[in-house]
Amino acid sequence: MDFGGSTIDAVFWEGDRILKVETFEACDVEVADLSRFANDDVSKIYVTGGKSRFFTEEVFGIPVIKVSEIDAIGRGGTWRMADGKWLVVSMGTGTCIVSVDCRQDVVDCKHVGGTGIGGGTFLALARELLGISDLDEILRIGAKGSSQKVDLSVEDIVGGGIGRIAADSTASNLGRLAREIDFDDEDLAAGLINLIGQTIGSAAVFAAQAEKVSQIVLIGKLTKAKAVTDIIKRIAEAYDFEVFIPDNANFASAIGAKFARM
Repeated sequence: MDFGGSTIDAVFWEGDRILKVETFEACDVEVADLSRFANDDVSKIYVTGGKSRFFTEEVFGIPVIKVSEIDAIGRGGTWRMADGKWLVVSMGTGTCIVSVDCRQDVVDCKHVGGTGIGGGTFLALARELLGISDLDEILRIGAKGSSQKVDLSVEDIVGGGIGRIAADSTASNLGRLAREIDFDDEDLAAGLINLIGQTIGSAAVFAAQAEKVSQIVLIGKLTKAKAVTDIIKRIAEAYDFEVFIPDNANFASAIGAKFARM
């Protein structure tokens, strides 16, 4: 189980086969009571993230194994990847970045950093600015808008491209909103999508450069937002990085909680 800032994810296993996955709201206090998951079919409970460190060592005789969130992110993002060096970007309420070095049976996970910009930021801004808190609805209306109506481009500021940055690249997310301009909710939604995707994408690229890796893995709930991941991919590919989104990417940390202790 992965106890995130917004949701709690559970992955049910039989050996190395996933039987089912479930997500609960983090505000559901009853979910924190692991006794509801303790039954005759469960032999171990692996927990990671959030306040998982505060759980008891067992529940009804079933061992509760606490796993470092960094290890869970790293192992969860690369559990089906080949040996090599990877950068795992966990896009949840915020964004956590982990460097992973896989060599045969040895997996070394290192916390690189991250950003406070993530799915929580996306939903909060959409709620306050658009009155919408449903991710699918934000993405739907954003697909109808143009971020160029709310963002300032490099050309707007310097008159053309600069260095390796094209003239139509974003120079200031939502920068046009400081002026008297006309824009629709659809344009503002598109601008928010751009803001989130570009912030995470830039952070991922800089981290990948610092760690000298060429492959970036995206995991977390925000991987369900294709409009956001497409922006991240465009930024990464412009700097010659490959981007992967594994199966069950939105449950990767919960998956990694098991494999981090094998």
